Amino acid sequence: MRVHGGGTMRSPRSWLLVLAFLLTNLLAPAFLPAEPQSGVSEPKPAPEAALSPEAYGGMVKAVKAKSTIGIRRIEPGTGLEPVFSDPNRVATILKLISDVYYGKPLQYPKDGVVFSNRENLLPPQPKGYYREYTVMPPQGSPSQITVGDEDFTISPSNGTRGAERLIIGGGVEAFYSPNHYKTFILLTILR
Repeated sequence: MRVHGGGTMRSPRSWLLVLAFLLTNLLAPAFLPAEPQSGVSEPKPAPEAALSPEAYGGMVKAVKAKSTIGIRRIEPGTGLEPVFSDPNRVATILKLISDVYYGKPLQYPKDGVVFSNRENLLPPQPKGYYREYTVMPPQGSPSQITVGDEDFTISPSNGTRGAERLIIGGGVEAFYSPNHYKTFILLTILR
């Protein structure tokens, strides 16, 4: 069908196809969560002062962690520091960090809830900065572990979640608590 000016009028179906193409290819990526990209330059580490034992009031074993301000999720890694005597716990923590990073479903309903830091053992931060996750090593994992140079006895699970937790702060720092928030160990995620 011809209209004034010699152009061709397209059917509504053609316009819908063009609109669908534009939305899918141009606008939709802006609303999707960012996927981790390979080949990206190494992030700049957080300032040393933020990772010093003094920043944690001496109540947290501070170990330098690779982190970047502005990143909301900690990148997965291949190992942890300080060294754990139980490789099953390391694997459990690394898988949990990876699941959080990639937005995979978590096993426990309370995973990812706001950790309020009622114990005040972590540095004060705005509400919502800290999130908690359940660390549940495989059955048969030892109840006596060493993390760095400290020994811990893990309490038997009285409920479905056990006593061990991973706390992620602002997506830039991770803490392991072997004894339900009595002790926090700052972790370095090795890549």
